[in-house]
Amino acid sequence: MEAAMRALVVAALVALCPVAALAQTGPSFDCAKASNGAERAICKDPVMAKADRELSGLYTALMARLSGPAKESLEKSQVRWIVGRNRACVPNDDPDVILRCLKTRYADRIADLKASAAGPYPFIEEQSIERAGKVGKVSYAIDLRYPRFAGTTADFTAINRSYADAASKAARETTPTADAGVDREQEWQAEQGYSLFRPDPNVITVALTFWAYTGGAHGYGSTSCTLVDLRTGKTVTPDGVFAPDTPWLKEVVAIVGADLKKQFVDNPGFEDALQPNKLTKTVNTSGHFCWQADKLQIYFNQYEVGPYSAGPYTVDIPYSRLKPLLRAGGPISR
Repeated sequence: MEAAMRALVVAALVALCPVAALAQTGPSFDCAKASNGAERAICKDPVMAKADRELSGLYTALMARLSGPAKESLEKSQVRWIVGRNRACVPNDDPDVILRCLKTRYADRIADLKASAAGPYPFIEEQSIERAGKVGKVSYAIDLRYPRFAGTTADFTAINRSYADAASKAARETTPTADAGVDREQEWQAEQGYSLFRPDPNVITVALTFWAYTGGAHGYGSTSCTLVDLRTGKTVTPDGVFAPDTPWLKEVVAIVGADLKKQFVDNPGFEDALQPNKLTKTVNTSGHFCWQADKLQIYFNQYEVGPYSAGPYTVDIPYSRLKPLLRAGGPISR
C-alpha cells in the first residue's frame, strides 16, 4: 500500500510539470503519456485542455513566488487535488459525466489558485469525506469536499470545526439506512465542493456548493458563502464589512430587486419575492453575500426567489457601487 501511494504521488508530481512544447494546443502534460481516464478525457476535449494549461500556469507562477512551508504546502495540496480529481472523475463510464466532473474540479481549483496568489499564502487544505456502497436497494456515492485553514496567523479551530461538522452531518443524512423504506433500485448521490475568492489580501471567501439526490422527483442543493478574516480566524458578517450608520442593506436590496425584476422577464421567478420586506429578509440571511475579487455577488438558491426549474439567481454588484457604504479600514476596502 505504501509503495503504491508513493508511486501515485510521484505520478502526480510529474503531472504538475508543464510541457512547454504542448502548451499552445494541448494540456500541460504529454498526451502520449496520459496514464488514466482523467488525463485521456482532458486530451480529447479542447476546453479541458485549455483549463489544464491555465491551471498549470497559475500553479507554476505561484510556486515560483513561494518558499519554505508555503511552497511545501502548495505542492502537497496540488498532489492531493490531482489524486482527488482522478479518484472522483475516473470511475465513471459515461464520458459526459467525466467531463462534468473535471470541469467542476478545474473551475474550483483555478479559483483557489487565483485566490491564494492574491495575498499572503492562506494555507488552506482540502479535506474530504468519500463513501460508496449499497444498502438494500439503494446504491450510494458520497464525495464531500471542504476546506481546512491550516495557517498560523490566527486560531481557525472554530471555523474548521464548523466545516467538518457540516460535512459529517451531510454525509450521515445522505447515507441510506436499512429502514429507508425504498422498494425499488435507486442511486443516491451527494457531492460538495468549494471555491475560494480573495476580495482583499486579509480575507478569503469560501463558496461552498452542495448537491444531493436521495430519491424523489429531483435532487436538491445550495451554495453558501462565508467571509473569513485570516488575521482573526473569524467569520465576517455583512455588518462587519459595511460602515455603521449607513443604509447599506436598503441600498443592496434596491439594487438586487431591480436586477431580479429584469431577470424575471426571461426567467420568471416569484413576483412576491420582490416585495421589499420579503426580499430584505431573504438577502440578509446568512450565506447570500459572496464577496469576490472585483464584485459582491448575491446568490439565491432554488426556491428562494424562483421555482426549481428556474435554477439559482445571482446579482453582481461592482464594488464601485458599494464604495460609499464600505467600512473605512474594514476587511474589504476600496
